[in-house]
Amino acid sequence: MEKLTPQQIDHIHKYLLQSGLSDELLTELLDHLVCEIEHYLWIGLPFESALEKTLMDANADSVQKLRKLYQRELAFSDAQLAEASLDDILFQFRNKSYGAYSLRQSYQKTLVYALFGALGLGLMMVALLHLISQRTWSYWSPWGMVWIVGVGAVTIAVVMYFLQQERWEPVPNRKASERYGL
Repeated sequence: MEKLTPQQIDHIHKYLLQSGLSDELLTELLDHLVCEIEHYLWIGLPFESALEKTLMDANADSVQKLRKLYQRELAFSDAQLAEASLDDILFQFRNKSYGAYSLRQSYQKTLVYALFGALGLGLMMVALLHLISQRTWSYWSPWGMVWIVGVGAVTIAVVMYFLQQERWEPVPNRKASERYGL
């Protein structure tokens, strides 16, 4: 497939800037238009014809309609849209309670806990290897302190992870007749 030159892409970008699009929508639409023009080039049209055919479909009116639809569907103002994370946009009209939203939100914390735990396990392994090679052990030696720090790091990582995962949800109080179908 033939690629567009930077000058050709810049020409398309300038056209889209005249439409008054937000940066996010402009980037997405630019990518789609470039792909469409490259497709027309691949099937044998010259650049000018491919550009004209693509821009005929993506005229100013259709771009403005797309912009309004984009804002309406997301129900975000321009300021909210600029500050929204991809997770917020992705889950805007979807059920956030089934788990994927909270998993994506907690990913960074979980990664930190995993790295902290891995560091602790590494320290414990180094101290254990020293114990095996020296055949003497004291918690007050430097290697004993390395062991203690490793155990502490693993403990903290595990406890913090499970505290983060713990969800205390109230159990509905049902009558015995409802529970047993009486």
